[in-house]
Amino acid sequence: MAAPVIFKLDRQKWHQPSHKKDEMFPTLHWIEVLFYFISFWGGAIYSLYKFFRTSQRWGQYMPITPVSDSMFGSRQDQTDIEWYVWSPIVVNFIIPWGLLHVLLAQIIRRFAPQHLCLFYILFSVCLLIPVISLMGTMLCFVVPLIMYVVLMSRLKLLIWLAWCLMLILFNTQLVTSYLEWCLDDVPEGDYKVSVVVAWIILRSLSFSLEVCDADPEAELTSLPLLTTLLGYCFYMPFVCIGPYMPFTDFQKGLAEPYKKWTIQRIGYFILQFARFLWWMFLTHIVLFYFYAHSLHFSPRLVKKMTSWSMAGFVYFLFVFFLLKFVVLYGLPSVLARMEGFDPPRHPKCTLMTYRFSDVWRYFDHGLYRFMLKHIYIPWVGSDKSMLKQVQGTALVFTFVYVWHGVSAQVFWWSTINFFGIVIEKIADYVLHNRQYIEWENRWVPVSWRRRMYGLGAVCLYIPSLAANTIFLSNLENAAIVADRIFISGYPHATAATFFFMFCLGQISMELQNWKIKLKLK
Repeated sequence: MAAPVIFKLDRQKWHQPSHKKDEMFPTLHWIEVLFYFISFWGGAIYSLYKFFRTSQRWGQYMPITPVSDSMFGSRQDQTDIEWYVWSPIVVNFIIPWGLLHVLLAQIIRRFAPQHLCLFYILFSVCLLIPVISLMGTMLCFVVPLIMYVVLMSRLKLLIWLAWCLMLILFNTQLVTSYLEWCLDDVPEGDYKVSVVVAWIILRSLSFSLEVCDADPEAELTSLPLLTTLLGYCFYMPFVCIGPYMPFTDFQKGLAEPYKKWTIQRIGYFILQFARFLWWMFLTHIVLFYFYAHSLHFSPRLVKKMTSWSMAGFVYFLFVFFLLKFVVLYGLPSVLARMEGFDPPRHPKCTLMTYRFSDVWRYFDHGLYRFMLKHIYIPWVGSDKSMLKQVQGTALVFTFVYVWHGVSAQVFWWSTINFFGIVIEKIADYVLHNRQYIEWENRWVPVSWRRRMYGLGAVCLYIPSLAANTIFLSNLENAAIVADRIFISGYPHATAATFFFMFCLGQISMELQNWKIKLKLK
């Protein structure tokens, strides 16, 4: 017996727009490719080694936490608040409670699927109260209830305005001070509630926009609609830290019938848990040896680093950020898949990515789908002009700016990414222009086209490096890194940075060629 569908939405498979045909890049001699591969990864490993040495030597000057009961070291960097707060919650609450959640949900799905959403609400309340207290849990219910009232108007503009105002409101000093006061007895209580509320606001927005499309005349029954909204917002595996699962995917999973468990299915999920727990273990261990996040509070030490150590510092920030969200998104997604849902996959490694836009497409795929469906496509529509695409991109990054927190740090990160995407769009237009193609075919040898594309990639990798350093560290440290590359470290640091970015571009293109060859087999 399948769970009833309250209203019918478009469940067609989401098709990724073809941003570029699967064109293979010109090939290079394998010795040249091997040179680029060894050069980049040799430089990356050496820079990490130099940063490791710097971390161990300067650890006494950083806010490192002494650890007395670990076999991996006596000091650990615990200053990354996302990892410090959420990784223990994943281990102590989401995994054990999640397994119980899956067990009970499977029973309900088999015998009373019409009550699944009610079960999701009640179960998540039981989880949230020990994590963010009763007061914090009550605050989390305020958002979907407000959005539900606004939804009754069926006006998308009003819904977007309510979303924006609530998100900005929860980031104001007045609200954060109130949260600190009323959640004083909960460790990091104000931060936990802010994150949970931010995810609930996004799910409420997704739900409301879908309902506006599916039921513009407001013909649906109110109580089942509210229950579905709350069930979606408080779906236990994703209630704390995401990832974002579109409402259409949630509804499709809700309607899935009970599936009998087999030894193969159990074994598959055991392997999936083991896989992500291994990444969690590795992420935990590296913080005993690399103290990148503590340097957020010590820009004077960043300034004293050698260029190799500084490169390792920036590279480690990228790698740790990826590992962190592979774990924080991956483990809850395994629980959802056990129950029958199909959430967006965990973040892919975006380091060896040739295109600027692919970082957004493959890191947080759920959020990318939301921005594409509800912001970019509605604005651009069938008008494929460059002006309309730039406007759509500007709206997307305005959303990114508000969603990640209205601050100078997020503003510059969003702005640099916006201009990076725009430059990529212009480059695509030029490269596919008939006159340019004729010129290239006439004057540029095939192998030199590949090298020329590598130089073009450098022009996007450098802004990406700056944007991510701002986002993952802070504006002051990003300015120090930029100064080292272009001013105080000129010409050696400048040349080295461009060389390694060029090598990265070449191996990224080689990786894309390899993926295309696999598809063709």
